[in-house]
Order: sequence, then C-alpha cells, then structure tokens
Amino acid sequence: MIVEFALSITFTVPGPAPHITPVQFNEPIQQVLTYPPVGVVNVVSGLELPSDTLSAFENDFLDGSVYFGAFAITKDFGYGYVTGANSLEAAREIATEECLKHGPRCLVYAEILPENYVPLQSGQISMSAEAANYFHNPDPSWNQFRAMAVGEDGAYSVVWNYGSPREAADAALTDCNGYVIDDLPGLRDMPCVLVPFK
Repeated sequence: MIVEFALSITFTVPGPAPHITPVQFNEPIQQVLTYPPVGVVNVVSGLELPSDTLSAFENDFLDGSVYFGAFAITKDFGYGYVTGANSLEAAREIATEECLKHGPRCLVYAEILPENYVPLQSGQISMSAEAANYFHNPDPSWNQFRAMAVGEDGAYSVVWNYGSPREAADAALTDCNGYVIDDLPGLRDMPCVLVPFK
C-alpha cells in the first residue's frame, strides 16, 4: 500500500535573497557581526519532501530554528543538515558534505539565517547566537587575561584568567581547534581565528 500526502510550508526572508560571496574567516578580524537570537527559515527549493525527510526537516532541523543552518537533500531525498555554524557559507558546505554520505549529488533545500542577515565582507566574521552570547556578555569573574576564538563550522572557545594575552590567545585557539569538524573529508579546512574580545 502506498500512502501519499503533502505538507506545504513556506518561510520567507524579507526582501530579495542576497548574493552570497564566500568569505573565509581570516585574521585579522576587523568586525564581528552578531544578530538577535531569532532564526528565519528560508526554503530555497520547491521540492516536496517525502514523510521521513520531512519529519527530519521539521522535527530535527527546524527545532529551535538555530542559525546558521542548512538542510541539503539528494535526488532520492537522503539528507544532511547542520545548525549552529558561525557562517551561512559554512552551514551550506557542512550540510552538503553530510548529505553526500547518502548520494552522489546534493542541493541545499533550506537555510536558517538570523534576522537582518548581511553577507560577510573581507575582515568580518559572524557567530551563532550561542557564541555571540559569550562575545557580548563575558562573565565579570573572567578577569583578565581572556580570549575568544571561533571557527566557521560552529567551533568556539572562551578562556580566561591566563597570565598574559599571548597565553590566553594560544589556549583559546588550541581549545577551539579541538572542536573543528574533521570527519568530513570533502570539507575545506575551517580553522579557528582569534576574535577581538571585550
């Protein structure tokens, strides 16, 4: 017995979709772009998802609408997704690499962007809402010397109470790079960079 049904969900981002120019996180960082913790879902494909894929999309990927996120699908509706990356470009790449575990070709079906998203320019980085919270609200007990490092893939680290700025920076980079995604062979390197921390 074959049972078919369709559920149509439409999410829109205000205004035209921006042209995305990939910008890698490279030092020196001149500006950190952060956003309110509200994700906006942008479905970029009009394909109807079968029930299993639709369930993963609605119940796993959309859970909390955590930006930066992307959901990619194969032609047979295998899928891969990520949420909590530190850039839209990284989210797209990671979701595609996860999806390629299930088929030879993938396309991005949907994205989760922050409200008022602006594409990155050279010298800028962005952060997930979780990392941005630490960036904007350092704990008063952290004293000096503290440092923060982030990677495009969602890795981040905050360290504090070191003996010097250099020790804090080295510790933040080492810790952050320990969380960088390294199990997707086709994914470009996304090492952590130091962030000008408050």
